[in-house]
Amino acid sequence: MMTDQNSAVLEVSVEEKGVTPMPQTLLNDTSTLVSFPTNTNDFQLKLDFRRDIQVRVDNPQKIVEPLETYITYRVTTKADRTDYPHKEYVIRRRYNDFVWLRQNIAVEYPDRIVPPLPVKHTILGQLDRYSKEFVTCRMVLLERFLTRLVCHPILTEDKHLRVFLTANATEFTTYKKRGTGLLRRMSNSLNTISVSYNSRQVDFEFDPIRNHLHGLSEKLTMLEKVAQRIHKERKELCVESHQLGAAFIEWSSNEQSISVALSRIGHTITANSSALRHNLISNFISDWAQPLKDYVSYIECVRETLSKRDALQIQYEQSLMDLEKKKADKDRVTNDEKPLMSFWSKSEIDKEEKIEKMSQVIPKLVSAVEANQERLDICSDVFRQEYGLWKCQKKADFKSMLTALAESHIQYYQHCATSWDLVFKRMASE
Repeated sequence: MMTDQNSAVLEVSVEEKGVTPMPQTLLNDTSTLVSFPTNTNDFQLKLDFRRDIQVRVDNPQKIVEPLETYITYRVTTKADRTDYPHKEYVIRRRYNDFVWLRQNIAVEYPDRIVPPLPVKHTILGQLDRYSKEFVTCRMVLLERFLTRLVCHPILTEDKHLRVFLTANATEFTTYKKRGTGLLRRMSNSLNTISVSYNSRQVDFEFDPIRNHLHGLSEKLTMLEKVAQRIHKERKELCVESHQLGAAFIEWSSNEQSISVALSRIGHTITANSSALRHNLISNFISDWAQPLKDYVSYIECVRETLSKRDALQIQYEQSLMDLEKKKADKDRVTNDEKPLMSFWSKSEIDKEEKIEKMSQVIPKLVSAVEANQERLDICSDVFRQEYGLWKCQKKADFKSMLTALAESHIQYYQHCATSWDLVFKRMASE
């Protein structure tokens, strides 16, 4: 949204303290962790992106402390909303703070598609994690993460997001310490539910979505690999073009009759090589490679959300099977049929006791089936909404990416065509 990709990484020893204070009332909110909703009326919402708040991430600073070194980013928020008392907030956050924010939102809204964060650096990338290229690229993706949150019609209302965007350093540290253990337990519980039912059969209604997500992820991954190979070849071409231009210029000093033409050709080749680097090479990572990787991660977030809906589908089906089995057992006992596992007493007293016990259990199983079906229906409706929002976001994002790709190529080839046309005209007139 408002990104300064040329911001330098400033070397500082302490974190900047001058930040806009946040009203204390925000820190006194009762922290509640929400499970899947149970009221369909809560989700008859207008599917539209919010436009009354904007965020910007820029001005990365390297913080050097005795025990660790890390990067902080300036986060500027402009809001025109009643729950944001001030029009603008300027604070500083580090990458781990963004991780905290996403974890909390994911726990609060397990049925929502929470956007991904840029991946953490690898061990091999340790030495480069303070480079300008790495920090700038991460800065752009962190801004994209926050923009997706504040534009989402539901996630933008999250209290953790509001604190993240408005609290000063002291208030934010205090707020983060609250409920950390509960957050971890809730997160582990949700992950356990999702994984435990991963291999079970699910509703075929969402199969087309699964297939689309799987195919799109594979295509984007392949596209990114091909683009990386082209990027490598372009860098080699850039180096060789500079050498070729230098060779023409050197040749011009030995050919007096055509020295001017050779020199112009050499300088044109060199200039076009610089244009190649400027238009197609220098911004490749931030404008193309990382956004593609980011969207593969975004697709995985959609698939994780769908898998949670699938877990509810399995819970519903399992409860329905338990109910049907219990009803069948009651019918067999009532009709004095021998059950599959013969451990019933044949006395009439035992028979009546067993019928009475099953008569008490069946209503509870019916209630469980109804509750599971209601949760499943609500979660399915929410996912349909989320998937619709995600498709709109995907269309806008891909349009922006492809437009930028086309413009960079147009600028490069126009520069080449113009420069060579000028050389041709000068040679023709001489």
